Parts: sequence; structure tokens; C-alpha cells
Amino acid sequence: MRFKLCFLMATFALLSAAPAFAHHGFGVEYDGSKCMDLKGTLTGLTWENPHAYFDMDVKGADGKSVSWHVEMVTPNALKRTGSTKQVFEENFGKTINARVCPAKGGENRGAATYLALSDGLIRLVGQQVERRSDADKHF
Repeated sequence: MRFKLCFLMATFALLSAAPAFAHHGFGVEYDGSKCMDLKGTLTGLTWENPHAYFDMDVKGADGKSVSWHVEMVTPNALKRTGSTKQVFEENFGKTINARVCPAKGGENRGAATYLALSDGLIRLVGQQVERRSDADKHF
């Protein structure tokens, strides 16, 4: 009887954790060892769960504009730190600086760790994979 109870409890614990396994880990999709600073123009915003995204146009080394699609944390987490949808929308067409870890797939996609909109305020918008101090978060 004791074995059955332990077995049932273990099975329940594993099954209740299954949704957590479904969500991707940062390291599966993005390369935290190749994070870079991007500077460009804020062109779009997707404000939905489980992640918010912004789009920015960045001039490449050849002078051509390249569009980046960049992941952030959830909209609720962004709002709690003062980064509302309205703040982003007010900055469409303006300069944005973002610390971005690129997608491993090589396309112009990434995950932002922090950014600065036109007001210059550093906003934490993603996982801090580089473990930079607050003094090292600048553009």
C-alpha cells in the first residue's frame, strides 16, 4: 500500500510539472555568449503573452537596413518595471539601443536583456544572462 501511494505521488508530481518542460529555456534558442549592442529605429511591438516583442531596423556594416525581431519578458513583468505598452508606442520611429543575445538559428532574431528608448533610461526587459552589474549596463 505504501509503495502505491509513493508511486501515485511521484506520478502526480511529474505530470503537474509537464507544462514547465514545454516552455523553452533561454539557452535552447539564444546564444548568451554572443550578446551585442544594437542601435536602430523602433518600428513595431507585439504585446502578448507569454513574451512581448519589439522590432527595430538596424543599419548593417554595408549601410543597408536590417530588421530585427527581439523577445522580451511577459507584458506583466514589463509593466511592473515601468515599461508599458504606451511607452513603447510613444517611441515608434525613434532611436532605440538594445543589448541583444542572438538566436542560434542565425536569423535577425534575438532576446533583449536591457534596452534604452529615446529617454536614455536603462530598462531591464529580459533575462540577465551576462550577469553585468548595473554600472555595466549602458550604451
